[in-house]
Formats: sequence, C-alpha cells, structure tokens
Amino acid sequence: MVPAILVPLALKRRVGLLFALQFFAMGVFLPYFAIFLSDKGLSDAEIGFVLATPLAIRIVSGPVIAAIADRFGRRSSAISIVSVVSGVMVAGFLLADGFAQILMVMIAMAIFHGALIPLSDAYAMDTVRAGEGDYGRMRLWGSVAFMTATLSGGAALEAMSSGLVPQVMAVALIGCGLLALSLPELTRPDSVLPSAPAVRGLREPRFLVVLFAAALVQGSHAAYYSFGSLYWRALGIGGTTIGFFWVTGVVVEVALFLVATRLGMRMAPLAMIALGAVVGVVRWALFPLLVAPAAVLTMQMLHGFTFGATHLGLVAFIAASIPASRAATAQGLGGTFVGLVTAVGTLISGPLYGRDPAYAFWAMAIACVFSVLLLVLAMARGAGRGSRVA
Repeated sequence: MVPAILVPLALKRRVGLLFALQFFAMGVFLPYFAIFLSDKGLSDAEIGFVLATPLAIRIVSGPVIAAIADRFGRRSSAISIVSVVSGVMVAGFLLADGFAQILMVMIAMAIFHGALIPLSDAYAMDTVRAGEGDYGRMRLWGSVAFMTATLSGGAALEAMSSGLVPQVMAVALIGCGLLALSLPELTRPDSVLPSAPAVRGLREPRFLVVLFAAALVQGSHAAYYSFGSLYWRALGIGGTTIGFFWVTGVVVEVALFLVATRLGMRMAPLAMIALGAVVGVVRWALFPLLVAPAAVLTMQMLHGFTFGATHLGLVAFIAASIPASRAATAQGLGGTFVGLVTAVGTLISGPLYGRDPAYAFWAMAIACVFSVLLLVLAMARGAGRGSRVA
C-alpha cells in the first residue's frame, strides 16, 4: 500500500509532501477553476458566487471539524478523511451540470476541505513539538508545489481541456489522504511549546486580538487576489509577465520559509506578524502607484513578508499559546478570522475598484494600519512573549 511505502521516509519529509499535495491542488484551483466553470457554461455572476462559497463555508466548517479531531485526538486520521472526501467531491464537478448542481458539489467539498489546512498546520506543529521537524522547511514545499502547479497548469490547459483542473485536484487531494494514513498520532494533551505566554483560553481577549490583527494582514490580500491581475492587464502588461509577477511573490515566500527557523530565533511570533503588517502598509499604499514592470516586480517581493511572515507568526503564536490538545481548534479559529476578513475585503474591494483602482488597494493598506495598532496594544500587554518559530 502507498502508506507502507512512505513510512520509511522521515516524518518531516512526509509532512512536507502532505503540504505539497494539498497546495498543488490549490495552485491549480485558484488560477484555473474559473476557466473550468466558464467552460461549463456558468455566467460571470454564477462563477463569482460559486468561488465565494468555499470562503464562507470554511468559516464554520474549519473550526468545527478541527475541534472534533482535537476531541478524539485523531488529527492525522481527520486529515486523511477530509482529504479523501474533498477529492471525491472535486471529481463530482466533472459530472455536475448547471449552476445548481455545481454549487451543491462546491458546498459539499468546502465543508470538508475547509478543515484541511488548519489540521495540517496543527499536525506540523505537533511534529515540531516532537523534535521531528522544522515548520518553515516543511511548509515551504506547499509553496513550491503551488508555484509548480500554477506554471505547469497554464501550459497544460493550452493543450488539453479545462476538465483537467478538477481531475488534477482530485488526484492530489486523494493522494494527500492516502499519505496521511502513514502519519502517526502525535497529539500530547498537556504539551505547549517552551516559553509560552500566559494565554490558555481560546476566548481570552489578548488571544482573539492577535488572531484578528493577523487576519487583517492576511485579509488585506483580498484586493490583490481579486483585482491584481486585472489592474496589471489594464496597464498593458502581458499575461506572461503577470504570471511572472505572481511567481515572484511565491519564490520570496519559499525563501522566507527556508530561513524561518533562523528568523524565528531572533523574532517573537507577534513581532513577525507586526513585520507583515508594517510591510503590508507599504505594499498596498504603493501598489496602485507602480506602473513600470521593474517596479512592480520589486514590490511583489514583499509578498514573502505580507503573507509569509504573517502566516509563520500566527502559527507560532497559536502553538505557543494553546495546548497541543486544542491546537487544531485554534488553527481553525484563526482560519475563521482570516476567512471573515478576506470575505469583507473582497466585498468592499469590488465597488472601490470600480470607482478607482487605487481606492481598493489603499483600503487594504488601512487594514494593515489597524493591524499594527492592535499588535502594539497586544505587545504592550505582554502577549508578545512566546515561542520562536521552530
């Protein structure tokens, strides 16, 4: 069986491969699933509604499924189940016909898929606690796979039909589920990382403030994800160059994950989130002012900080704040905050972009300003202490 073949691999290699498979599916989904839906005959409005559905569903499903996994202490088993079911549901898109059927399949898929990343992040931190891996070096394979899928997917779609998109996603997700069968259960109910701050409850105000501050930074990418390519195309920048812009951001993100341990030895989790927020103010304030490709390319390098540093800081903060037995629940709650803020950011970006593209990106800069203020408050109250990014 596949899991038996993989068991000889070091645990950190298997966790890295776990991230690679799920983000390979994501690297096909984000750029190309809209094309598949269009070829299925859906209108622009229907496509927008279908693509917004997973964002809304995961707000609830992510923390609920993660909490169930924590309750029974079966984190790797939960990863296997949600991956396989998600993959089967994705394959259902090939049979679905019309808006209603496609929407129903998307809802079913999103219920399970929304828990995959929180569960995987929690398991990766279990691996760190067990002294078996380095979170940044495991997680970077997800970014590498995302970049590979994005680059190869475009070329593949030029030669094949868009039906390839759900096929590749299904294979990657089911493969992720099979791989998870080889992962041992590592949850230790009373385990927290060393030097943890005095935060032990998911409802503690300081903990929620930090989650919201990090969500503001991650949610500030909403205008970029929704309208970045359209903005560049309006400037007369070609599709190949636009694709290179996207890849550049992911390359820097990979580089940051590669040196995460070294960086984490020098920066507390809240400092890393604050770094992402401060860089976010600069990035989104300047985004609509840059028209030369060289200037855009340079600014894209900041993605490693606005996304990568914020993600690393948030994962480390949760790991240092919440016992391992509730880590997946906490990661799911973090995903809920990010989903809510991203959804709001997406909703307000449309009208603002319609009035003036600059307004949409400047609104994202304002979100990062609020994040900085919240983090300064959290640090002043002592929430900045905690584990480094191991």
